[in-house]
Amino acid sequence: MMTNAVAENLFTYEELGELVSRLLLIADELDRMLSEYHPNQKREEIQRLKDFCEPVLLLEALQACLTDDSGVIEVQGDLRSVTLEDKFFKCETVDWFIDSLSGVQLGTKPEHSPPHPWLSDQSLFRFPKEISACYESVLSSYFALLGVSANRRNAWNFWSKKIFKSGSGELAVYSTDQENWEKLQRAYFESIPKRKDFLNNLLAAIQNPRASSQPADRLDGGAAEVGYGFVYFVRNGDLCKIGITENLLRRLGELQPDEVLNVVRCRNYQEVERKLHLEFKAIRLPQTEYFRMQPDHIDEAHRLLLRFAEM
Repeated sequence: MMTNAVAENLFTYEELGELVSRLLLIADELDRMLSEYHPNQKREEIQRLKDFCEPVLLLEALQACLTDDSGVIEVQGDLRSVTLEDKFFKCETVDWFIDSLSGVQLGTKPEHSPPHPWLSDQSLFRFPKEISACYESVLSSYFALLGVSANRRNAWNFWSKKIFKSGSGELAVYSTDQENWEKLQRAYFESIPKRKDFLNNLLAAIQNPRASSQPADRLDGGAAEVGYGFVYFVRNGDLCKIGITENLLRRLGELQPDEVLNVVRCRNYQEVERKLHLEFKAIRLPQTEYFRMQPDHIDEAHRLLLRFAEM
C-alpha cells in the first residue's frame, strides 16, 4: 500500500532503496492507467506525473554536489567547494514543485506552485501527494544531516531576508543574524562526510532501483546454509557489484547488468561474498554491494573469487 507520509531520517542504501522502489510503484500504476482510454488532457497529465517518477529526478535539488562527466553522475570529490547558498538556490524550485503536488503552500512565492489539478479529484489526488512525499523525504533527510533545529525552508528564508538582502545594502545586518548564519554554515561544513555517504547511497539506490529494496542482496529463496549458491560479479556503468543468489537467471534478470564479469557456483558462497566485500572495503560505496573498481581491482576480484570458492 502506498503512502504520502514523509520520512525525515533516511540514510542507508536500503532505506533510500525503499523510497526509490516506492516511486517506481507509482510509475507502474500510472503506466497501467495509460493502457486505458482517457481524454487527451487527462492522458497528458498522467504521462507528466509518470515522468516525475523517474528516480534520477530525486537528485534535482542536490545537483550542486554532483558532477556529470561523460554522462556518469557522481558525487563531487570535494564538497567543501559547494556553499550552503548554492544548495538553497537549487532547492527553491524543487520546493515549489513539491508544494504544487502536495497542495500545501510552504514556499514564499505561492504563484510558482499552484495546486495540482488532481488534488480536487478524490480518485486521483493520492498520486501527486505520494510523488511529492518521495521528493520531500529525500530533501528532509539530507538537510537533517546538518544537525540544526531549523528546517531548510526556514533556513532559506532566514538567509534570503537577513543575510542576502543585507549584503545587497537593502537591510542592515545584525551581529546576532550573522552569528546564526555562521553556525548554520559550520553545521553544513561539518556534515560533509555524512552528506557524502547519503549522496553515494542515494546514487547506488537509483542506479540499481528494483534490487535496492532487498536489503544486503540476500538470497532469492531457499535455505542459506544448505546446498550450492552463486557468487556473481557484474558491472553497471562504472560500478561493479558482488552479490550472491540461489537463482542466478532470476537475479540477473532483475539487475540487468551492463556486463557479467564472472559467476562461480560453490558451497561456501556466503563466505566468499563476505571475504570479497572485506577485501575491497576501501573502494566500496557505503552500505551497498557496489565497488568503484579499476582494471587491476577487477583482475584481483577474478583471482580471489576462484581462490576462495569451494567447488
